[in-house]
Amino acid sequence: MTRDTWTTKTRTHEDTHDRRDIFFVRSCLRGPGWALICLLWLSPNAFAATKAIKAGRVVTGSGAVITNAVIVIDNDRITSIGTGAPPAGVEVIDLSRLTLIPGLIDLHTHMTYVWDRAPGTRPLDQPRRPAGVTTVLAADNARRTLETGVTTVRDLGASGEVDYAMRDLINMGRMIGPRMFVAGQGISAPRAGAPALNFKEQADTRVKAGSDWIKIYGSRGSYQSVDTTQTVTFDDMKAAVDAAHAQNRPVAIHSYGASGVKDAVRAGADSIEHGIELDEETIADMVKRGTVWVPTIDHNRYYVEAKDDFGFAPDTISPLQDYIEKNLESTRRAFKAGVKLGMGSDAVYTMFGQNTRELGWFIKAGMTPAQALATATTIPAALLGHAADLGAIAPGYFADLVAVEGDPLADINVVINNVRWVMKGGAVVVDHTAGGAGRSGGSGGSGGSRGSRGSRGSGGSGGSDTEGIKALVERFLLNLGNHDFDKVAADFAPKSIVVVTRERPSTGSGQAPEWGNSFQAGDEWVAALKRNPNPVTFREPLTNVTVTIDSDHLAFVRADFQIMRDGKAQSYGVDEFTLVREPSGWKIAVVAYTSMPVP
Repeated sequence: MTRDTWTTKTRTHEDTHDRRDIFFVRSCLRGPGWALICLLWLSPNAFAATKAIKAGRVVTGSGAVITNAVIVIDNDRITSIGTGAPPAGVEVIDLSRLTLIPGLIDLHTHMTYVWDRAPGTRPLDQPRRPAGVTTVLAADNARRTLETGVTTVRDLGASGEVDYAMRDLINMGRMIGPRMFVAGQGISAPRAGAPALNFKEQADTRVKAGSDWIKIYGSRGSYQSVDTTQTVTFDDMKAAVDAAHAQNRPVAIHSYGASGVKDAVRAGADSIEHGIELDEETIADMVKRGTVWVPTIDHNRYYVEAKDDFGFAPDTISPLQDYIEKNLESTRRAFKAGVKLGMGSDAVYTMFGQNTRELGWFIKAGMTPAQALATATTIPAALLGHAADLGAIAPGYFADLVAVEGDPLADINVVINNVRWVMKGGAVVVDHTAGGAGRSGGSGGSGGSRGSRGSRGSGGSGGSDTEGIKALVERFLLNLGNHDFDKVAADFAPKSIVVVTRERPSTGSGQAPEWGNSFQAGDEWVAALKRNPNPVTFREPLTNVTVTIDSDHLAFVRADFQIMRDGKAQSYGVDEFTLVREPSGWKIAVVAYTSMPVP
């Protein structure tokens, strides 16, 4: 089996009309344009009302765990949490089989970085767009962020005031997305030969423009570059920090290297972004000052995996991997010393939907799942100045709630992979529960009937595992394209099979094309792939993806594909996967594809 092009981590979702949008645009399906407009402009306040939520468990964010909890919400706020019956006459949402955690906070995003995947383009070489167009396109990044359970973000750098527009539209209820705290245009050192900047004036300008935070790029380092050269002096950092603090604006400073981190901490930055090789003096200073460090370990993992989309040269990958290890080691040391750490994805372009993977790195750095969860709840809430209404589940707090399947205090992967339902400000913005969360109106505590598990549904109606199954298929294809065959094998179920049907060119004039079929066990197929002396890295755009969950143990994925090589179509066909649920999760039992040459 040879493949020329496979999908990136998020290509499948981008290229299909995702059925998740139906929640927002059920009455707007008159075509793609209408769906986009309705997704952007439908107010979440339309779904807000007094309601009660029954949860199997609630992890409050303050250290408490409440079993069989009932949370009462009035408009966008929590009014009570306990174990008694819901109030009479209110709508009841039954999440009894799930665990509720506070809405998560991503401390480092770039929501306005969008890529429409136009042929011949890459994320970093797209034509400039009007700010209004970017705002509309960025709505998809906002939606994907909500899908991960992130209901609040701090956005650290955007041009054209698009982040201001998104923040305000979301706050007005005119765009669906996480609440945003934004920095506007980041402050950078002038290019060589350009006049020196007055960093105090630069900070003042950002405040007047409407920035909630001030972002300073204190060093080089971005995308495939891990250059740690410091570019902004301590004095300039201090001038900007003092000017911002005088106007009650906090400051985040980007620094890839040790010297820039040290100076940023000394200058009084409220948070430090990125960084490696922190010395003991800097770590101790961060502890003393209460500086929050947002190491963003996972964003370089993303660049390694998305290298082909970005067109990164092969020799840039090893330095990225080395930086990840140094970043992790510094995080391990900082955590052990007592530095406050915050979850930040540094999500751009196709990374949205992967916002919470940083939590897995924090576990590797020595945290417990509860400590890792705090980096996305209580710690960032305090940093944002919202310790009294974000990052926890308690009366008076915003009704930002995330329902997950499993125990997040035993395994942080439950938070990363098993988000089933999300509420932001009292409005349900994501619902992947089986058939929708069980609801009743005015039952006063009966809980209503539980939604039945969808069977033989298509396009996502087959239950809460739909998105997890899509993610598994995407990961399988990505690993296959990268020739990471051990990971490919790990996604197979025992005794899996691979079936290939391929159209061959006719052997003579007027002759009908020939069809060839092959059948192999999954382990034999992988072994044959490993023997290929000249494997070709590939990606494959998928369209018309359908997921059907036939039962708790059987699922199917069907998608159209077109193989591309060097920008030219080579072949096309249909991919079909059969998946079975093993004790460890969904596994691929059958891969079957039909391939035809492009005429």
